[in-house]
Amino acid sequence: MSTLFDPLFAVLEFWRWSAHAQDALACARAGAGEVERVQRRRLGDLVRHARRHSRLYAELYRGLPEDGIALASLTPTGKSALMQRFEDWVTDPEIRLADVERFIADPRRIGERFLGRYTVWTSSGSTGRPGIYVQDEAALSVYDALLTTRFPSGGGGGSLWRTLAGGGRLAMVAATGGHFAGVVSWERLRRLYPWLAATSRTFSLLSPFERLIEELNDWRPSVLAAYPTTLLLLGEARRAGRLRCDPEVLWSGGETLAAAERAEIERGFGARVIDGYGASECMNIAFDCGHGALHVNADWVVLEPIDSRGRPVPPGEASASVLITNLANRVQPLIRYDLGDSIRVRTAPCACGCPFPAIEVDGRRDDILTLETGDGRVVALPPLAVATVVEEGAGVHRFQVVQTGRRTLRVRFETTPGQRREAVWRAIAASLSAYLAQQGLEGIELRLDPEPPRADPVSGKLREVIGRHARRPDGGRRR
Repeated sequence: MSTLFDPLFAVLEFWRWSAHAQDALACARAGAGEVERVQRRRLGDLVRHARRHSRLYAELYRGLPEDGIALASLTPTGKSALMQRFEDWVTDPEIRLADVERFIADPRRIGERFLGRYTVWTSSGSTGRPGIYVQDEAALSVYDALLTTRFPSGGGGGSLWRTLAGGGRLAMVAATGGHFAGVVSWERLRRLYPWLAATSRTFSLLSPFERLIEELNDWRPSVLAAYPTTLLLLGEARRAGRLRCDPEVLWSGGETLAAAERAEIERGFGARVIDGYGASECMNIAFDCGHGALHVNADWVVLEPIDSRGRPVPPGEASASVLITNLANRVQPLIRYDLGDSIRVRTAPCACGCPFPAIEVDGRRDDILTLETGDGRVVALPPLAVATVVEEGAGVHRFQVVQTGRRTLRVRFETTPGQRREAVWRAIAASLSAYLAQQGLEGIELRLDPEPPRADPVSGKLREVIGRHARRPDGGRRR
């Protein structure tokens, strides 16, 4: 399948994006009442489409009336059950799970169109089997439009799009090597628009940190996109004089950005951080308005905060989880899907005057690890890098890496049917040891913990990477 620039496809995609961008701008200006009306109409259209073209949803919604269905009457769904019936779930019968799995097994095809018309990415497996998510072009153009029309200026730091259009360079620091949503979606844009390919680069979070710093010094980005934990470490390197670049825009995603983290990152760079909330299930769930709030893209997304028994949680209270309905994706409908994040809907109006609901998000809480080399030098490791090494290197999806000393790590994990525990442990130890050696941390003691991974007693969520001395104020979210 060709991965070259396709000018005709790029023109068609531009027109799709343009139509959705105009719609997004008009909806934002129309007010909360219009947003709710648009949401209801799109929800009805999605449910009708899913019932007619997805065997799974036809079964779930059998017996319900054709129209006027209340959202609460629709059966909630989850990743495990949907993945078990993947081919009944999707609405295009040409999409076969075996074909998709072969496609995502090849990292050379990241950003390439599956079957010539779909984009595919995977989620992490922190809640079990990794999810595989297929996006049609209409959904992708919606994500692009939301990203471009609902992105704050960055205050004194300038605008992302003006910076790039003016010749600025973008650096994305991310977990690479797999078909992860952030990397796949950005690589797709690079292939669509040659000017963007020339002014942006992706840097691997798994690289030795000092090498990453050298690469960023050479690239000198005007826009730096990374996980909050990575931005914290890069901000420290900049204050120490090792990182010598002055980005105008800092773009945070992939993990929750706590207020204390935002302040620390902004002090380190002297630039404002722009946040966002997305997931593999929906790339653009909420956007940073520039006034300290995340606003739900409620014209394309429905969020339902729920308690531990699946009951609605009122505004102002933290939820145990949240059900998401992605109104854009028709090829793989996600309707009342249990996302796992805890959210709180704000009750006070936001100072920005935005008509979209404002939320706070709390996902997993992973720590930066700080280990010592043999000669006593301290090396900090981003938690998503450590988690990616374990997950991708050993094929294990429910685990914990716990720092117990300056040079010791304890690993807990669960196996899936067909996996031999001894073989999985050898794979984990080999992958972690190789990664640690690349960071200058040879000889770190890895111990197998016979106990299973333990959920956080307060949040009830599984923390995959736990530091000896927590480096993050609070917060965390998925890759």
